[in-house]
Amino acid sequence: MNTNLKIYFLFLILTIFSCRENTNSNDISIPDTTNSNFALILCEGLWGYNNSTVSKLNLITFDIQNDFTSIVNKNFKIGDIGNDIALKGDTFFVVVTTSKALEYFDVQNGRLLGYFAFEGNSAPRHLAIINDSIVAITDLYKDCIYILNISSKKIEKTILVGPAPEFVEYFNGLLYVANSGYGDYRASEPKAGTLSIVNVSSGKEVANLFIAPNPIEIAIDGNRHRLFASYNHLPSLKDSVGGIVLFDLLTLQRVKEWKFPFPRSLQIENETGKLFFLSGEKVWSLNVDNNELEELIINPKPSEIWYSICVDTKNKYILVGNAKNYTVEGEVIIFDWNDKNATIKQKVTVGVNPSQILIKN
Repeated sequence: MNTNLKIYFLFLILTIFSCRENTNSNDISIPDTTNSNFALILCEGLWGYNNSTVSKLNLITFDIQNDFTSIVNKNFKIGDIGNDIALKGDTFFVVVTTSKALEYFDVQNGRLLGYFAFEGNSAPRHLAIINDSIVAITDLYKDCIYILNISSKKIEKTILVGPAPEFVEYFNGLLYVANSGYGDYRASEPKAGTLSIVNVSSGKEVANLFIAPNPIEIAIDGNRHRLFASYNHLPSLKDSVGGIVLFDLLTLQRVKEWKFPFPRSLQIENETGKLFFLSGEKVWSLNVDNNELEELIINPKPSEIWYSICVDTKNKYILVGNAKNYTVEGEVIIFDWNDKNATIKQKVTVGVNPSQILIKN
């Protein structure tokens, strides 16, 4: 090959590589190593489709990595109906109900760190992190909480609570569990519609408080000793609505109740104690101190289902998980918290049914 021809081919190769189009973050094979200022979005997928995923969103650049855990874990799927996600240090946990599993991953690169499979007719639903090695997980079908040691991969305790337990929160040595009763299905059973309070050390229920029919979510404000519980009421009672109940954690007294249709995605802003939540195609904030209720954002497309929210106190964003029609890829919409006009700052496509969003700043 003569010299001129060599130069031509060298120039051609350099041109191809230098002019290669920049790919978006979903096409990058190298994991995102961001260790702060990001959001994890759990997309529960569709029942029977084995398509639950986790997306990782950079809150500075808004680059998104969908199916984040598949990048370094080739041929691994999170499973069928991911129901909850939690973060402790550099590890995030996913509870997968239909697949009967707890999975945990390195938050920096998505590498699978461990896996625990539940046996029999189990339906692991939600989790609370107790310490670096112990987590609590509710089982919707077995009416219990598991105290699971992830280091030994053994269930240390199985604690019976009420029918169809949903959310669980941990605070000061106690677990707080919402016993849903599974809507109408088990509403007449003992402890349906109640809050079980369980001592982790003894493994015993120390109190049981009535919330309302079909309670689902719990959020605890430890700084102000407040517990918020949301309920959906019963599908058979067509004229009834759900609501939010406030309990005093010190006295266990029922303080107040607010009526809302299908409230969900309870989020507490630590600095002010405001409660943010979704209800009736709107994002709301509730200030308990002055009883101020503010309508923050209205869904401009009621045909699309807003499924989750998360409040980013550092960057002053409100993130909304849009499930659209429940069957297609969803999106996360980022709003500027300080913008009274609720202007959309950014939108990113995520997986199917973005049901939980958590943030690490």
